[in-house]
Amino acid sequence: MKNSWIHMHRGTVARQARVDVQDLNEEHVSRQGFFGPVAMLYHRQRPADPVRVEGPLAVRMSAVADLTRPDEDTTGGLPSPLFTNDTISVSLSVRSTPWPFLLRNVDADTLLFVHEGEGVIATEFGPLAYEPDDFILLPKGTTHRLMPDTETTMLVVESTNPISFTEHQQVGRHSPIDFGVIGIPEVEEYDWPDQDEWEVRLKSGTDVTSAFYAELPFDVIGWKGDYFPLKINARDVRPITSERLHLAPSSWALFESAGAMIIPFLPMKVVDDPAAEELPSRHRNLDTDELVLIQRLGGKPVNLLGHFPQAVTHGPTERAAYDAIREAGMQRLTNGLSIDTYQRLRPTDAFLDPTERSE
Repeated sequence: MKNSWIHMHRGTVARQARVDVQDLNEEHVSRQGFFGPVAMLYHRQRPADPVRVEGPLAVRMSAVADLTRPDEDTTGGLPSPLFTNDTISVSLSVRSTPWPFLLRNVDADTLLFVHEGEGVIATEFGPLAYEPDDFILLPKGTTHRLMPDTETTMLVVESTNPISFTEHQQVGRHSPIDFGVIGIPEVEEYDWPDQDEWEVRLKSGTDVTSAFYAELPFDVIGWKGDYFPLKINARDVRPITSERLHLAPSSWALFESAGAMIIPFLPMKVVDDPAAEELPSRHRNLDTDELVLIQRLGGKPVNLLGHFPQAVTHGPTERAAYDAIREAGMQRLTNGLSIDTYQRLRPTDAFLDPTERSE
């Protein structure tokens, strides 16, 4: 979709979007996330959420605790997807014991976000120790084994399109991250107890094939190249911010694929300019679904998972609460994550009916 430089306006509008809006009630309608053609609509009445929705296109929020089910209790010991489309699958994994198998996703890159827990992801390249707020990228075909030390909850994103770091071309090579902080595996000989055979599960979509080996396949003594697993912790990401204007969340994207952006919500100071809106306008992203994990809000645990379908208006409805945040000098979101997909996400029964999931 090409950019259009023909911008028009009619009626009562703010001179600049999200600046000096005052009593106008602004709504942002855009294509391609926040990057494409856009209209700012100014409403007479303050924004409000619908009192009732009939049909599938509804904003839904669920407590993470209501969605958790130990992977050990599922068929095959793997997490059940909560959302899918043709290129993306998003699951919530909860596990306390090491996998009794090795896993190799032969169709998709896998990005893990550690919500809670500590342990090790053993890979054929070497081990990666993990802790809360780690992102772990396992390229397609990487053989690995999850080995928790404590009960571990992870958001698991599988993408048939390659996942890579987002390039923020205007800000240089050390923003929003210095790539020196990335963790990569060191070659290590795994001293695991002998077994009669070792199972390697080959995951292809929802199908799993088991290949059995007489010897542990992790016998790599060295590796080189530009294709390897890695990790980075959210605390080492420095989000791009502005003192005079709220930036669209897509400007904080850390990872992306042809089908999605992965955007961490990280500690940041509120916008200083009193004329600028602290939060985004109510908005309708016509081309992206938003799947949002809210871990902490204003320093307090929240632990909610929300789905905001494309073309459904959402965002703040009350300005007074956010004015209070600004006056107190607080940070808006202290921890969270958004997965914005360019194709509609289909919620599974595991998300729509968590009661059924827990039985």
